[in-house]
Amino acid sequence: MDDELWNILMALENNTRREMLKTLANYDSYALELSKMIGVSQQAINKQLDILEKLGFISTSGSIPSTIGPPRKVYKSMGFSTITIDYSRNFMGIKKSEINYPEEDINGTSLSLIGTLKSINDEIESIDRKRSELVGKKDLIIEKLREKASEYDGFYRKVIYEYLEKLDFSEVANETGLPEEMVESIIGKFISL
Repeated sequence: MDDELWNILMALENNTRREMLKTLANYDSYALELSKMIGVSQQAINKQLDILEKLGFISTSGSIPSTIGPPRKVYKSMGFSTITIDYSRNFMGIKKSEINYPEEDINGTSLSLIGTLKSINDEIESIDRKRSELVGKKDLIIEKLREKASEYDGFYRKVIYEYLEKLDFSEVANETGLPEEMVESIIGKFISL
């Protein structure tokens, strides 16, 4: 897993950071305001703001004057994406995808926009159900292939397992340190069984 995915998981594992991101996704804010809204000390909020900024989830968008001290830094959220995590008996995968915003304007009355929103939610739920079925099939197929791979010794089995995860000879060669031709040969023998 690459560093960007680890950063996302690290940012989301903390409840305060999740609440801050949810708030900042709706509107820009500053530390004191976030502290009052979330119910956490300003010191804790400042620490979490620093972490989120270093991870690339927020940035400063200017400052506003304060009557009791220096200007307050205003933060905004950024780096929006969708994350998919598969955790099954035979594989684990984490994937980040950028959100593709449509180029056309979305207009309508509040009623029609709510209707469209409900329709989109229904479609996403349908896609999620279908995806869940496909992940289940994938899991069972990998289980069967791993059973067949169990006939091999540890080294060959590791190469086969890596291939089942990546389905790419060059990636397996990089991961295992083997020449790509050797990986192809091992997988070729495995496939011929």
